[in-house]
Amino acid sequence: MSPKTHHRKFRNYFINKKIQLRIATTNLMYMVLVVLIFVFSILDPFYLDIFQPTDLCRQYLSAKIFIVLLERMAITVALLLLVAFIHQIIMSHKFCGPLVNFVNSFQRIKKGDLTRKIYLRRYDYFKDEALHLNDMIDGLSGMIADIENENKMLVSSLEQATDAKASQVVASDALMDAKKRAVACKEMLSKFALSEEFHDN
Repeated sequence: MSPKTHHRKFRNYFINKKIQLRIATTNLMYMVLVVLIFVFSILDPFYLDIFQPTDLCRQYLSAKIFIVLLERMAITVALLLLVAFIHQIIMSHKFCGPLVNFVNSFQRIKKGDLTRKIYLRRYDYFKDEALHLNDMIDGLSGMIADIENENKMLVSSLEQATDAKASQVVASDALMDAKKRAVACKEMLSKFALSEEFHDN
């Protein structure tokens, strides 16, 4: 199974709307607070000068500058917030996408399907975690394949032992081989640590 390259459309960046919108909203609120502090620090001197009763010329110039800056900053801030929102959705998709990929793999593993590997896109997060999970899947697949092979040989030995046409020596050798295979299967299965609730089953 080889990795496939996926080019996702923008609407597909909302892979987990609940988490992504929460992240984007929280970051936007923080950004709005920073922008408000920044705007206030710039406009505050002009705002104070507007209410200076002693200098009408200074009041006029301060009011004019205040209005021009406020208009331009309003447009700039709106664009910045829009860009920031889109950026947060794209960035959050880079870890929400892999998480969905992980969950799908876990569901397949839960059903006994060890054929699904995790392939992430170039800029996705959790690449090291994906490698570890793929190694785990390979390890489990190898262990189960070994148990399956021993089980096949165990069945074959038992069939030889129970064959009516087999001589007593052949049947005895087949039973000895079956015992060896059964012990090997038991040793392989003992490598798995099971939860307490499954020990009595």
